[in-house]
Amino acid sequence: MTDPETFWEPETLRTAAGGGRWLRRPLNASARIDPDGLGTDSRTLSAGQVFLALRGERFDGHDHLDDAVDRGAAMLIVHRPPGDMGRWPPNLHVLLVEDTLKALARLAAAYRRRLGLTRFIAVTGSSGKTTTKQMLLAVLGRRFRVSGSPKSFNNHIGVPLTILAAQPRDQYVICEVGTNHPGEIADLASIVEPDIAIITSIGRVHLEGLGSVEGVASEKAAILGAIAHGGWAAVCIDEPAILPHIEPMERGITFGFSTDADLRICQCSVTSAGTTFTLNDRTPWRLPLYGMHHASNATAAIAVGRRCGLTDAEIQAGLLTIEAPEMRFVLHRLGRLELFDDCYNANPESMKASIRTFRRLVAEGAGRGVVILGDMLELGDLGPAAHAEVAEELLDESEGLAPPRLAILIGPLMRMAAEALEREARVEVHHADDLNDATIGELVDLLGETDRVLVKGSRGMRLERIVAAVRERFDASRRSSAPAAANSG
Repeated sequence: MTDPETFWEPETLRTAAGGGRWLRRPLNASARIDPDGLGTDSRTLSAGQVFLALRGERFDGHDHLDDAVDRGAAMLIVHRPPGDMGRWPPNLHVLLVEDTLKALARLAAAYRRRLGLTRFIAVTGSSGKTTTKQMLLAVLGRRFRVSGSPKSFNNHIGVPLTILAAQPRDQYVICEVGTNHPGEIADLASIVEPDIAIITSIGRVHLEGLGSVEGVASEKAAILGAIAHGGWAAVCIDEPAILPHIEPMERGITFGFSTDADLRICQCSVTSAGTTFTLNDRTPWRLPLYGMHHASNATAAIAVGRRCGLTDAEIQAGLLTIEAPEMRFVLHRLGRLELFDDCYNANPESMKASIRTFRRLVAEGAGRGVVILGDMLELGDLGPAAHAEVAEELLDESEGLAPPRLAILIGPLMRMAAEALEREARVEVHHADDLNDATIGELVDLLGETDRVLVKGSRGMRLERIVAAVRERFDASRRSSAPAAANSG
């Protein structure tokens, strides 16, 4: 296999990008670019890196070429010729390509093939991708050198950047692979060529683009067709729509709560101490996270850890070190008020799971249960019915749990849930079509100092504004009454 570091030689980069024309090529054209890789954000670029100028709906990297040069870029890749290049340093390479986004994908695919000794793991699913990635980093990191996508880098920009940031010494690279329209998983998976593929869940997400749960299952299952020769897969089969797609899976394992799963989750419970569960091989497991859905994510990590030769003790030690990713059911203790921030995103299945987990936690102790829920977006025609289901979940008595005392519902679709709750008259309900500073203040005024509060909604609802307002209000209250207390958030 060709030395991965030679990939960063300018002429090799030009070839890997699909060709192009040099607008500037220094006399010392054989000099390598810094093998720390490539960036698309001039604000975070490191000296010696390649800057690739992308154009999006609200930005254009071509407007920030001077910034990239000032930060020490060794090479620029553009699809629009720059203006005056006279002030730029003489050792700067400038490559003109037809399309920088396509060039980014080609560069990542070429670099991935050079990393012959590195094993790639691709994680997809309707929810749980980032948490599962974090678990894999924690578990595999007990024995191996591992890297992974930062935050939720799971699209046509983030996946190539994750690959290009990998180092030759990495033994495993973990990529999140997401989608919101048909064909995106297949395109991204063809770049990753995973040695191990994971499907965490199938649910009602991005239905405007994917049409139905069956469409979601078909799209997610496309990752299985890109697995490298001799590769392996772990697939959650709790949603029956995935089953037809795994029949041709030659090497792999199924997992989940389903009685048909190879690794079946049993005896799962959620308390203030975290989540515990047992697998069908009678192995007990503990997680410092809240939610039965985390048991499913952890089972995927357990399956991969075992596949990679780790002992159960090593896997458990890794799982005990994980922390919830930002805005994914993170607990903030604000004096006596407990705020569960789960506002990164939402779909019907994840909304129900969060509500169920929250109700179990509220039942453990004192304090009024309060839910602040925002619209679930991109559900198409299913939107109104899915939001009516939220009310059903809040009132469900199958586990003997009391409904929350207060429901604050935000967005036009959440009106469906508000009206259903008002008809039952068992929960105090407040509804707002949208959020502004005045509305946020009014909603925070409804909270008491001993409440236990869940905040969840789709990313586009920006409910982190409410989280920030609650933390500011009750942090300030706590500081004035108990200045020595510590904030776990």
